Order: sequence, then structure tokens, then C-alpha cells
Amino acid sequence: MNYNAKEGTIKFKDCSMDYLVFGKGYTPLVLIQGLNIARLKRGKWTQPVRYKLYAEQFRVYMVDRRDPLPENITVEEIADDVANAIKALGVHKAYVMGNSQGGMIAQYFALKHPEMVEKLVLNVTTATTDDPVLTENVRHWSELAGRGDLDTISNEMMDMLYPPGKAPKTGWLMKKLYALRDNRPAKEFKTLTEACLTCDTLDRLHEIKCPVLVMGGKQDKVISCQSSLKIAEALGTEAYLFDDLGHAAYETKEYQERVIKFLNE
Repeated sequence: MNYNAKEGTIKFKDCSMDYLVFGKGYTPLVLIQGLNIARLKRGKWTQPVRYKLYAEQFRVYMVDRRDPLPENITVEEIADDVANAIKALGVHKAYVMGNSQGGMIAQYFALKHPEMVEKLVLNVTTATTDDPVLTENVRHWSELAGRGDLDTISNEMMDMLYPPGKAPKTGWLMKKLYALRDNRPAKEFKTLTEACLTCDTLDRLHEIKCPVLVMGGKQDKVISCQSSLKIAEALGTEAYLFDDLGHAAYETKEYQERVIKFLNE
């Protein structure tokens, strides 16, 4: 089921951005995805499966990174792109959720466009440029991407996302669907990888006034779960960390149910 999914492209003066909208509900949920080798295009066959609990209750809006992608782009600049794209889709206020790099983008989205954010959800992310786990991963992936070796990155990412025995039961289906995906050029992926080290919001998070949920997984091998704790402390709230989940914690039913509870409160 693709939950009334609709794909398209928004044309701006200097770039274009692909988008995907799906879900049975009417309340808008802007979902900002993390660093990904695959483009969002053709995502109507994978994203509604991954986020089906949200699709049951909300109208989910996703937008890809801009095309063409400037060198040295920052997550702050991507946040402005996302805000412009969401406005172009006719949404002026929504729940906003970001996963991983998407969580970095979501922080800048909330800081620079607070009038658009009803509630904010930050998943497995960081607010600083010095997360030791992420820094090493970015260095390694940037080096591989510089050599054009996206296959190794893809295989490593799949191994790092899930702790042993925690891969989704629909993994076999997702692998088949991913075979249809439209991958980014290695140079573009390298640029986006390095953008992960441009998030520096920790000292500004107190400016965010909307309700915020911060969550992560204690088995995360991509970004240290300590970064979630730092974000929560800066916001004056608590972080919820799942003991047995890793970086892809946001894909699990228990995680999504907690998000939905927060959004519906």
C-alpha cells in the first residue's frame, strides 16, 4: 500500500527539488530524511512502507535535497531549502520531524522558521560539530565517496543501522524495492556527507519554544547517543533512549508509536 502517495518536482529559479506526499490523514507532518545514497525519487514504493504508522494518521511531506547541489552546502542552507519547498506545497505550519542529518536540518528549520513548526521531533541526531562517532564515520565515508565506492558505503550503512537481530521483518521487501532506487552521484553524496559536520546549534537551542521530543538508540553506531542527551539538556527537556535499538530506531513500531503519542498530546 502506498497510502495515496504523490511524487513530483518543485521548480525554483536556481534549482529543483523532488517531493513525496503520502498518508491518509490531513494533519501535515514534515519528515526530513537523513543522509542517503538513494534519491527520494521513486520513494513512493518504499517510504510509505517504512513510515506506515505515520501514514495512517497524518499527511506526510518529504522533500529531497536541491538539484544541482552546491559544493560546501551546509545543513542550515538545506533547512531553508526545505522550508521553501514545504511552503510551495501549500503547507505553512506542521509537525516537523528529522532523522539523523534530517534532525540537524530540523533544528535550523525550527530556529529560522519557528512560525512553521507546531511540534518538533529530533531523532538520532546531533547539535554539534564534534560528535566523535559521527566525525569518524564522515571521514571514512567521504574518503570512500571520493573514490566512487558507494557500494561499500551502502553495505556498511546497512550493517551499522541495526543491532544484531533487529533488522526489520520487511527487510526482504525493502531490499527488492531499493533495487529500483535512483542513486546519487558519488560526488553529491560526498558533499552531503561532509555537510553533517556543519551543524552547530547547541548554544541556540534554548530559542526553540515549541514542544520538542528528543529520542535515540543506545546501540547507535552512526551518531553517539550522548548527542541526544546534550540536545535534551540544552532544550531543558529529557531524551528518551531505547536500550536495544541503533541508528535506525526511528523505523521501529515502538519508536513511531512514541512519536505519535507525543504529536497527539
